[in-house]
Amino acid sequence: MRNMKKITLASALFTALLGLTLTGCLKDKGFDNYEYGINDPDTQPPGVGFPKAANKKNTVGLDVSGSSQAVNDVVYVNLESGSPAASDVQVTIQIDNSLVTAYNTANGTNIQILSSTLYSLPSLTLTIPAGQRNVQIPINVSSTLTLDPNSSYGVGIKIASVTGNYVIASNLKNLLVEFTIKNKYDGKYQLVGYHNRPGLSNPYDETVHMITSGPASVYMYWPALGAAAHPLNGGVTYYGSFTSNFIFNPTTNQLIAWDWTPYATTLPVAVGPATDSRYVPAAGGNPAMIYANFYYNNNPGARAFFDTLTHLGPR
Repeated sequence: MRNMKKITLASALFTALLGLTLTGCLKDKGFDNYEYGINDPDTQPPGVGFPKAANKKNTVGLDVSGSSQAVNDVVYVNLESGSPAASDVQVTIQIDNSLVTAYNTANGTNIQILSSTLYSLPSLTLTIPAGQRNVQIPINVSSTLTLDPNSSYGVGIKIASVTGNYVIASNLKNLLVEFTIKNKYDGKYQLVGYHNRPGLSNPYDETVHMITSGPASVYMYWPALGAAAHPLNGGVTYYGSFTSNFIFNPTTNQLIAWDWTPYATTLPVAVGPATDSRYVPAAGGNPAMIYANFYYNNNPGARAFFDTLTHLGPR
């Protein structure tokens, strides 16, 4: 199988956890190569940064609602130091939507800038209290009723200044938040299944996120890996640098088609699911389910996934 990459769950979880670690290094070669580490106060000046700025963008799904929704744990500022703050540290942030434009230019995407009338921040000055290492504030989105579920919307935020002789980590100062509108298939699921190719057929049992990609479609994200991917072979491998995208009939909830995402001409040929593949809404105390038997390269006998996904809750 082309582009097969192997991982271990230990290393994947380690990488994922490091992305959210409460301490991290400032601008250095090790960080740029994703070799995360703890700042050594003896060799680097203490600073501040957005831990999630290590991601090129951070995608958040929003419900279709006219009520305010608070998005927490994204605008999260961390003290990049070996010691907690000796006194209060004031961090000033500001909206900088040139980050959205720059991301679109670099990646060929079309993320729309979210109108400033639809969201707010409690303050542009954040305080890391003495004895603490971090602070977070919510992004409050007032309504999503006017947003297009076929589009995504972005907000760029940067750290503008900091007190107390701390420096701003140059690789953690720019935060890009992308918002999508969740459809009814969106959520956190327990994925159980197998692939029928010999040598790759060990069953997998993994927690995955199904993320809205359109009004009636969702793609698979594997949190243990920290990437959009479909687990394979007992959950120790994944297939390529892409993932499966499920497309439903929103009226019947049948899984009518699937493809790979992100799209590329070099991907295996996507054919479609078996006729019994479907979404079953929650009812009678039973969770929602997705049953997905799908294949590719026109070869259901040797190139097929057999997946059952049990809804665990919102992602």
